[in-house]
Amino acid sequence: MVPQATNHAPEQKTRRERRMEILAERRRIKQIVKKLRPVTFDNNTVTEAGNFQFLARFKELIGLDALIEDHFHLEQKANCVYPASKLVDHLLDCALLGHTRFSHMNALQSDPVYQIVTGIDRFPDESTFRGFLSKLSWSHLIQLVALNRDLLARHARMGEKRLVWIDIDDTVITLFGEQEGATNGYNPRYHGRPSYKIRVAFIAGSGELIHLQVNPGNTNGMKDLLSFVKEIEAMLPPEWIIEGIRADCGFADDTVMAYAEERGWQYIFKLPKKATVKKAISYLQQHPAFWETLAEKQEDITFATEDDRWAAADIPILLTNWEKARRCVIYREAHETERTTDDQLTMALTTYSFQAIVTNAELKPLPLLRSYNKRANIENRIDELKEGYAVEQNSQHSLLRNLLFSWIKAIAYNVMVWFKQTLMPESLNRCEVQTIRRTVIRVPANVVGSGRYQHIRLAPNPTLAGIVDTMQHKLRALAERFILVQPVA
Repeated sequence: MVPQATNHAPEQKTRRERRMEILAERRRIKQIVKKLRPVTFDNNTVTEAGNFQFLARFKELIGLDALIEDHFHLEQKANCVYPASKLVDHLLDCALLGHTRFSHMNALQSDPVYQIVTGIDRFPDESTFRGFLSKLSWSHLIQLVALNRDLLARHARMGEKRLVWIDIDDTVITLFGEQEGATNGYNPRYHGRPSYKIRVAFIAGSGELIHLQVNPGNTNGMKDLLSFVKEIEAMLPPEWIIEGIRADCGFADDTVMAYAEERGWQYIFKLPKKATVKKAISYLQQHPAFWETLAEKQEDITFATEDDRWAAADIPILLTNWEKARRCVIYREAHETERTTDDQLTMALTTYSFQAIVTNAELKPLPLLRSYNKRANIENRIDELKEGYAVEQNSQHSLLRNLLFSWIKAIAYNVMVWFKQTLMPESLNRCEVQTIRRTVIRVPANVVGSGRYQHIRLAPNPTLAGIVDTMQHKLRALAERFILVQPVA
């Protein structure tokens, strides 16, 4: 058998050809290296937060530095470099800029423009912040809570009196370490991990954070809930009058509802489908005449049929731990499913899902459901606390230090809420803090010029230019509102 010639054998190159290829590769590499530009570290005018000056001036206008000095007191040695009020202020700046890990705070040490804008000579090391938190006691937590209360009161005085709804919820904070007070509780993601449970209360709509508690991970939602509600009432500015409270499953506490009834508040709580609620649902299913349609422009009661996707039934209900029966609205949603039998006969079946709401409001079922569904926005606010202000990061061993730092982040959250509502364009005043940082605050810039001719130079950006122009006008308008008119002598 004669072997056939193949075309797959590599073509042999001459020594000259190989040498020319090597020289060409060397020239290509040299050209790449020549494109490298020298690097120096002598630019003391560049910053990562070109528009932080607006936040700094806003804090000055609202008198945040004076509030901190009035509320926060810590005995320090005479030669202490950083007063306690300044350390709190720096921690607030770190939270506003997103430097929530201690190791990330050192970035402001090498940001000279931050020092120019804030008027400081140097910025503390992250170890200074750790040592500062370790010196604080439970009395300082009370001071921070009072600081947040007076910040909200100052915000409320800028507007008119209004009725507000309070949204209450809690969230699981998974811990990775040996933190004090951590316990194993319900954890939907990290099963069996120790955790904290943070309980929060927000103003519905505008989103101010009124109260925050850090509890062990196995804390029941109803535990000390009445005390929590009373603390909310005490922290609320007099210009904000409670109209009602809303909460999810696990918060329908009889004592809280009785207190709301005594104070003349409305309440809307979702009920877990436990035995009594299941019995009520079963009874209503056996008596179809109780179900009412959720028509958009419903004037008279119309009884629901099997074709109606949504229906509701109004029924008094008495749970075992309640002192009296209360109005309960049970909602029924129809789901159409197809089932195929063994002989390939397809049948259309209708199944139902149910949810129950207890309330003292005199709303019809449809507006009542809509009002409750507005409460769902609290989940977005909790996510912003976690992702934007790192409330879920609890790296300190002490529960108190974690709680103190969480309250500093809560105050920073409220400062940003007020800042957005006052200075941001309408298209941005409801955006989360991550968006505000990325598009407005944390943009690279240089401070150029000196004295009265000093200004901040940003990269060309027509969209940002319009935002900055709006902020400048609104900041001046806010300054006019803060000016005290002195009587002419």
